[in-house]
Amino acid sequence: MKKATVLLAALVITAFTLASAGASDLKIGYVDLQKALNESTVGKKAKEKFTAEVKNAESEITRKKEELERLGGSLEKQGSMLKDDVKAEKEKDFIKMQKDYERKVKDYKDELQIKDAQLTRGILSDLVEIIKKYGKENNYTIVFERSETVLLYATDGLDITEKIISIYDAQSPSKKK
Repeated sequence: MKKATVLLAALVITAFTLASAGASDLKIGYVDLQKALNESTVGKKAKEKFTAEVKNAESEITRKKEELERLGGSLEKQGSMLKDDVKAEKEKDFIKMQKDYERKVKDYKDELQIKDAQLTRGILSDLVEIIKKYGKENNYTIVFERSETVLLYATDGLDITEKIISIYDAQSPSKKK
């Protein structure tokens, strides 16, 4: 938060300095990276792929949970009829299976977070390169990211998000995974 405030202050000072030097040359724009990420073709495909992976993980977890519940129910029903050593062994197996289930849930969660971060990071990296190139080619002085901590208000006329999405979507199919 502190870095964003310092960055914003530095950018505003730079903008005013540049504006006083030649107001007619000042060109400012902003990009909503979250919107570009969610609405670009590549972003939509990545989201679909990630959603499918989440569903697969959820179905595997659900299957393991049902198996664990069946075993727990069986152990509860048969518990009073079993010999102590057999009951102790089944309880031990149940506890092991429960720990395995909890570990599997954590592993899936961690794995999905990593995959989501990788997909997002790759797309954002491509978008930043496109924004830099677009800014340079179209003589922008500053291009901000639209976020509540950096850009609190700007007119819609400064929004170049749709242009960036169009450029990104128009890139070669080999870039679209």
